[in-house]
Amino acid sequence: MTSFQIVIIAIFAILAIIGVFAFAGIGGFGGDKNSVGNVEIWGTVSETVMNDLLREISTENKNFLGVKYIKKDEKTYESEFIEALASGVGPDLFLLNHNSILRNQDKIIEIPYKSFPSRDFKNIFIEEGELYLTQTGMLGFPFTIDPLVMYWNRDIFQTAGVSVPPRYWNELFVLSPKITQRDTASNITRSLVAFGEFRNIENAKEILSTLIMQSGNPIVALLNEQLKSTLADKLGFATSPAEAAARFYTEFSNPAKSIYSWNRALPNSRQSFIAGDLAIYFGFASELSDINRANPNLNFDTALMPQSKDSGVNITYGKMSAFAIPRASKNPNGAFAAAFSLTNQNSVAFLSDKLKLPPARRDLLSNRPDDPFMSIFYDSALMSKAWLEPDSEKVNNIFREMIESVTSGKARLGEAINIADEDINLLLRRQ
Repeated sequence: MTSFQIVIIAIFAILAIIGVFAFAGIGGFGGDKNSVGNVEIWGTVSETVMNDLLREISTENKNFLGVKYIKKDEKTYESEFIEALASGVGPDLFLLNHNSILRNQDKIIEIPYKSFPSRDFKNIFIEEGELYLTQTGMLGFPFTIDPLVMYWNRDIFQTAGVSVPPRYWNELFVLSPKITQRDTASNITRSLVAFGEFRNIENAKEILSTLIMQSGNPIVALLNEQLKSTLADKLGFATSPAEAAARFYTEFSNPAKSIYSWNRALPNSRQSFIAGDLAIYFGFASELSDINRANPNLNFDTALMPQSKDSGVNITYGKMSAFAIPRASKNPNGAFAAAFSLTNQNSVAFLSDKLKLPPARRDLLSNRPDDPFMSIFYDSALMSKAWLEPDSEKVNNIFREMIESVTSGKARLGEAINIADEDINLLLRRQ
């Protein structure tokens, strides 16, 4: 360990102690929720939307006039947050993405269940929000949910004589020969689905996570009070569910198969969909406006993620963010009050309407909108799940190596799963 690393660790330790004593000195959470004071919030949500929301709240509650929001660049958000904490100039409240929970848990004030009972949390927020719960408290108030959905090209389906998009994964076996087209040199000119590769497939890690979770494998689980990878676990089956999911995924890039529909020489999957050369694209709800803007003439619709016929539970992947209070917050009680107000029914409804994303609250999801896209997004939000990634970028590389080692013939599927399992466990042990 370098002297610089030692200094940074020492700074974090001092800030943590200061935060704990400051918090203890003001009596903990659950005091006067009307007392807010000056609260600086960091996040990556649109500055316009957040400022509009803060104005709406402060119109009714003048105590919110001291709350301000600063939008950060998504690419540098986390590194800037860590540097700011080390310098003592960080925010009082920040949006914590679900895939950054483990990396930042030691920098967050845990809200004890006596201040916000777990029963209330589960009654209010969708199930994916429980990623922010620990055995003794909560790490954040869920604010946004962005589910993975199926975008499908209506013209391609109609031309192939197919009236509806697939509900189950096994339907792709029948659809691929009908829809995928190749030229005389066997080059793919039109594809059913972008499966089987990684680098040119948008959201590949999240698609694979969906398939694995649908197979009954949570990817990581708390075992003997330690988070461990379950990728290689058979979970009572003859073959590990993760291996079965990865086998299904990689078959679509095998030229020897009748369902062959993708290879690494093809363009990025999202660009292929926008160009009208890909029948099905798996993207997030937040991508809708970009797809519309990129090709206003594209005749497409959305549907729920296909499911496994063998599973009794519907699952899709969801990107979630929640308001968390850093230990270095200068106003933790005010931050708690702000987070409480920003995630109440009115605030989340306002945010959902502005961002065109489904709410993370159960009570709002019970009122399904008439908008055809939003109704799919609402249903998808209820199905949303994710997992505690030790390091999102490194996990992406692990998944990429897992798939590419199989498609290149470098490793058998079982070997690739075992290596990925070991690599994720190694990351978890470093947390």
